[in-house]
Amino acid sequence: MELPGINYLNSLVKRRWPFLIFIAVIIFFPVVISSYSIVRLGVVLAIYAIIITGMTVLTRYLGIVSLGHAGFFAIGAYTSSILCVKLEINPWLAMIGAALLTVVIAFLFCVPFLKLRHIYLGMATLGLGQVVYILSKSMDNLTGGAAGFADIPYLQIGSLLFDEDKYLFYLAGFILIIFTFIVDNLGQMRLGRAYHAIQSNEKAARASGINVQKNMLHVFCFSAFLASIAGSILAHFITFISPESFTMDISFACLIIILIGGANIWSTLITAVILLGFQEAVRGLHDFSTGVYALLLIVTFFVFPDGLASVIFPRSKAAKKKSKLYSRDIPENLKSSEVKNNTGKILEVNDVSFNYGGTQALLNISLSVEYNQIMGIIGPNGAGKTTLLNILNGFLMPLNGTIKYQNTDITHKQVHELAKMKIARTFQLVNLFKGMTVIENVMVGRHLKGKTGIFRSGLNLKTSRDEEHIIWDGAVKSLESLGLMHRAYDIVDNLSFGEQRQVELARALALEPDLLLLDEPAAGLNTAETEKLADNLRNIRDQGITIILVEHNMPLVMSVSDTVFVLNFGMSIACGTPEFVCKEEKVITAYLGKEAKNVS
Repeated sequence: MELPGINYLNSLVKRRWPFLIFIAVIIFFPVVISSYSIVRLGVVLAIYAIIITGMTVLTRYLGIVSLGHAGFFAIGAYTSSILCVKLEINPWLAMIGAALLTVVIAFLFCVPFLKLRHIYLGMATLGLGQVVYILSKSMDNLTGGAAGFADIPYLQIGSLLFDEDKYLFYLAGFILIIFTFIVDNLGQMRLGRAYHAIQSNEKAARASGINVQKNMLHVFCFSAFLASIAGSILAHFITFISPESFTMDISFACLIIILIGGANIWSTLITAVILLGFQEAVRGLHDFSTGVYALLLIVTFFVFPDGLASVIFPRSKAAKKKSKLYSRDIPENLKSSEVKNNTGKILEVNDVSFNYGGTQALLNISLSVEYNQIMGIIGPNGAGKTTLLNILNGFLMPLNGTIKYQNTDITHKQVHELAKMKIARTFQLVNLFKGMTVIENVMVGRHLKGKTGIFRSGLNLKTSRDEEHIIWDGAVKSLESLGLMHRAYDIVDNLSFGEQRQVELARALALEPDLLLLDEPAAGLNTAETEKLADNLRNIRDQGITIILVEHNMPLVMSVSDTVFVLNFGMSIACGTPEFVCKEEKVITAYLGKEAKNVS
């Protein structure tokens, strides 16, 4: 799908200039450099850069700290070597077999351990790396033990034997170019936004339809796959491996490089070349190089915690450049929203209860919501309003009762599954993806408009480009509807509280929901902003989107709601039109207190 008025060749050169320079460096490095030792060092750097490329997606895009990738590096090297030497399998097939085995092991590790977060997950990966190291050292009959594994054959294509360093450099460089291209694209497209969203705010990411566990699993296996490929190339490069080639120092060194480089593959590769080259130059001074690494890491955390990438490639500038590729006049069919004219009940809640430990939060709650209406849910603090929204949205599972949405039982559905069924959500506290621009935040809300995975998205195939245009158009439409397009390329952290509230609403609308759950959207807004919110809610309802509104601002609730549902101590005490609820004795007592009511 080509856009009018855009020269794609010029756009490619402007957007891909780092990649074009990178290709030129790979091509001319062995030609210009005549030193045997430097070319050999170049092969080692290219091999480690492959590992770092995969870990960049895992750590800087997704936020998972892995201290065990030396284990996947070792699995690739040993498996490929064993298959070649002991089973006499073709080295290329052995590399593929080693990579597949590594992915299987990574998958089996992910099933129990990806439920952990932060330092706990990091410690689990460290344990995995140590287990692989110990096994490689102790299984003498299979791996050669501490003595190492020798006589590994060189790789070969036809009559071309990769027994010279320059040939291995081109091979490793070619593989590095492919996966650098993939990772660079991922960072700029739908999956990259999803990874950043998970890292920044997992709760909001799930509400936007992102399957967090599935994405984490895919990225972890992808990075393990690259580490395995790197290990296989190393084994066929030096034709001898030992456990000391795969200590946890490798994992630490790669992790430090990624943390210093930041969430941009180019700054990370530059950091890798400098630091790994420095480490090789002072190979005999291990303590000195370790001290330099530690010092640079400390400086990075204090001066630019998001790494060199935040200085060299600011996110807001990148978004503006990208907009030149995707921006176009919004088609007429996107300017006017299609009005939905469904009738009947969109949601039915029957006898739902929930406890927090021994505290009863909800007790036998039943309600029904009609299509194309706004239902306001009110009640004193602690009445169970947000708990009810969390149950409707899948963040909590009820102890009993059933929930039907559009005649489908959703009682035990997960959050991302409900988002796929077009249930959108905003939160009591603003939940945005920090560090991302306004339009990137809203584009996350359209995550479900895409289907492509890591490789198709990373290779920038036509299907993924078409998805990006659809996502972009919808995000622009959502921002335009709320009058936010002028802030599209601002980092959300820099917006006022009221504007952040609007961005969160725009992200929810980008999902194109049938049911919109709003948790105190007027909290913290001034009078003018509240009036604007009321107008927006009416417009959203008029487009055929049903709204459930939890709110303490009574004038707002009463002015926009078709029906009001009242909770008190987890129980329903009234439901009806705003006029009816305002006169209900139980409601007056719950809000004013019995004594105040009697005085009045």
